[in-house]
Amino acid sequence: MTFKINKILIIIIQHIAVSDLTYTISTLVPAAISLLANSWVLGKALCYTRVYFGYFAFPAGMSLIAVLTKSKFLILKYPLRALSWPTKRAHQVCSFIWAFALIFPILFFVVDKDDVHFDYRGYNCDYGYHSDAWKKLIPIIGFIFAIVPNIIIIATTVPILKFLADAGKSARRVGGSVPKQGNLTVALTAVVYCISTLPFAVNQIAINCMKDPPELFFVHFHRVSSFLLMINVVANFYIYVLTIRSFRKFLYSKIISVVSLLVTLYTSNIASTAGKSQYLTN
Repeated sequence: MTFKINKILIIIIQHIAVSDLTYTISTLVPAAISLLANSWVLGKALCYTRVYFGYFAFPAGMSLIAVLTKSKFLILKYPLRALSWPTKRAHQVCSFIWAFALIFPILFFVVDKDDVHFDYRGYNCDYGYHSDAWKKLIPIIGFIFAIVPNIIIIATTVPILKFLADAGKSARRVGGSVPKQGNLTVALTAVVYCISTLPFAVNQIAINCMKDPPELFFVHFHRVSSFLLMINVVANFYIYVLTIRSFRKFLYSKIISVVSLLVTLYTSNIASTAGKSQYLTN
């Protein structure tokens, strides 16, 4: 599929789509089933799968969004130089992000691979962090996978939004328009990400700072913030639909192809059934 925005951004968006799909299958679907069943009914193996794959896909997605906003910022700042950037380098950076995100599953396995349980607050299987080793590890990996990506996303999204505003004003003065594809896609992806992750970050900080956190934070706010995290994954698809015209055309063509295939199969089935009925009648 070909979208009319920078090739580097397209590659990063494709990697984000893979992380979103992985997180949807490993986390969103089990959570929906658990909500309906009011318990974990998918078995022990899938419980472990949910934890290890969920904690692999989500940090990767966070870092990839940071790479996306940083790349867009650099493209706006160095537009001519960006034309010569090789797409191979974008794949290499994204591959490094995927490899680095394996640190969570690896640490889970090394520290205490069996510290997995069903958590009614988020209606999903989760890791317990009961080992003493996590007291030293959590601040370090939390800084790397949460604070650093958020700083990058905020620091690069603000200039992108400013560019959109300034470019729009300049275009209106001369009766023209500024191309929004790519700019708006990256900006909305970053803004939705920040909105969906901020409550969870506040909740985690509050719980870690309190010796005896009240039920409001430990249960209710934790549950709300956990489900808000899922909005980021679901929203990305709709952002691409709303902001990338060629993506809409691509999606429309695929829908038409599927509908045409179903109509053909249905017509063939009716013709085959009619032929068999006529044969039996004769």
